[in-house]
Amino acid sequence: MGRMDIGLASRIPRWIGYLWLVWAVSWWLLAMWRKPVERRGSGNYEVGHRVLLVAGAILFFRPWWLGAWAQRRFLDPSPALLWAALAAVLAGFALCYWARFTLGGNWSARIVLKQEHELIRRGPYARIRHPIYTGILLAVAGTLAANGTWGGAVGAVLVFIALYIKSQGEERLLAPVFGDRFAEHLRQTGRFLPKLRRSAAGGAAVAD
Repeated sequence: MGRMDIGLASRIPRWIGYLWLVWAVSWWLLAMWRKPVERRGSGNYEVGHRVLLVAGAILFFRPWWLGAWAQRRFLDPSPALLWAALAAVLAGFALCYWARFTLGGNWSARIVLKQEHELIRRGPYARIRHPIYTGILLAVAGTLAANGTWGGAVGAVLVFIALYIKSQGEERLLAPVFGDRFAEHLRQTGRFLPKLRRSAAGGAAVAD
């Protein structure tokens, strides 16, 4: 790999930072597209996931706030790894947008049941129950590979736990609403990754 290619690869962590900014702004704008809330889920799930998500985001994006240990690198990525990291971030955000537009007004940032809530059974939700979270975690993994700090690693773990808690809260809220269809949905889909085997009936999905 030539010097120009190496120099270009060295800019990737900065590009990834810009991608997160663009995603955050666009996600905030898309949040206006949602149905009214009918019922809220458990406050314990809501508070728990938000506290962990904020803590994880601080560690992940602002490690210098927490001292030298958080900024110390455990990985010095090669140019090839940097390009792979960028591809992972782009793929993660693409999955987020695909899932968000598939959900439409059923989406919510909180653990809630929407008015006229639908059980989506198409797109990425045919095989994954929470593809938006899958996309976020893929982008987090790519960013971590590009930056390689210990603070980022701890933050990534906290983000994963936060999204897992939120997914549990959503499923507990929606399971009694959709009954047997939701039980079938659980059997046929994976939480964050697609199941290799599915039953003959169609897949299903929840709004995340």
